[in-house]
Amino acid sequence: MKRQLMSAAMAVVLAAGMVGSAFADAIGYVDFEKVMQDYDRAQSFLADTKVREAELRKLQADYVKQIEQSKKNSPKNPVASSQLEKDLSSQLTVRVQEYRDWATNQQKSIDESLQLAVKDSAKMKQVDVVLSRQAIFEGGVDLTSDVLARLNTK
Repeated sequence: MKRQLMSAAMAVVLAAGMVGSAFADAIGYVDFEKVMQDYDRAQSFLADTKVREAELRKLQADYVKQIEQSKKNSPKNPVASSQLEKDLSSQLTVRVQEYRDWATNQQKSIDESLQLAVKDSAKMKQVDVVLSRQAIFEGGVDLTSDVLARLNTK
């Protein structure tokens, strides 16, 4: 009886192990920090961002200078200085919004490309779940170089 009970218990443990492994997902990971450092388009976006932000800061400084000059040149006409300040502020707001729209569209496009590259890489390596490298302590399939290769060849 004891032997039969032990055999039944062993069978249950083995069956549970087989069922668990049959449903286990293959896990992959991507080092997204490395991807962003080595992805040509992301680096180009960062460089363009710095240039555009510098242009906006210069434009703002020029506008401040124009307003100060206007106040200095016509101290008895504060209405003109005030109107100039409103006009330049409005122009700056438009330019800042254009920059934000551009940056949002670029980031969205980069994110979509990244997601597609991760999906394609996972499919090719038969990986069911992809996590960030920082979330993995041990094991998993590293998809980072494959994702980078896909991104940089497009």
